[in-house]
Amino acid sequence: MRHLPLHMTQPKPIGYAFLAALLCAGMVAGAPFAGRWARLGIARTRMHLRMAWRAIAPLAMPQYTDAPLQRAIHIRAPSQPPNVTFVNGHLDPFTLDELRGYGVLLFFGTLDCDGLCTHVLKQFTRVKAALGAQAARVRFVMIGVDVGRDRPHSLLRLVRSYDPDFMALTADAQTVLPFAHKHGVTILRSPHHAGGALVPLTPYIIYLNPQGLWTMCFPLGMSAEEIADEIIYSLGL
Repeated sequence: MRHLPLHMTQPKPIGYAFLAALLCAGMVAGAPFAGRWARLGIARTRMHLRMAWRAIAPLAMPQYTDAPLQRAIHIRAPSQPPNVTFVNGHLDPFTLDELRGYGVLLFFGTLDCDGLCTHVLKQFTRVKAALGAQAARVRFVMIGVDVGRDRPHSLLRLVRSYDPDFMALTADAQTVLPFAHKHGVTILRSPHHAGGALVPLTPYIIYLNPQGLWTMCFPLGMSAEEIADEIIYSLGL
């Protein structure tokens, strides 16, 4: 039987080095994607488990109640928000297009909207904590509806008293009101006197995906962990 020369049957050391380097490079490059898919899998699994529990629990425990309004509302036909130029807390012009690439949580409020704004800002801090490392890919924004009373720097001071990364935007009433109505938010004027403050009636927190489309609403009573899971899944698509 004919034997091949030894130098043809054994790979050279440089071949091993190349294969090892290629394997290491693949592992390094694949690690972020593996972590990303793992996070998506965990978020989606938790969401399915919650849905299964809500379906089964009433059968096992007739007294169990779970209000359907506490679940995310998915917009069937995602839409682009109206093109509006706001003013940020530093008095610079600002549009929501500048937040493309990030998930964006929006709500409408004023300096003196009492319990509502306090609740949402606290919820923002809980959602940010639940997002963990993914919080760097999300922006939290309060839109002031009464610029005549609430100065931009005052709103910024308010939101940043909860977190230094939170944002505040304002615009005149003629601009804010149609923008708010477009997103299902009702704004009333306080009946105490003719020039009463504007009062936003916000039933939910608005979510824009990284493409700038309005894709979801989160009811005010929804848990921060569930909101975070929905956002993580949105960011991974």
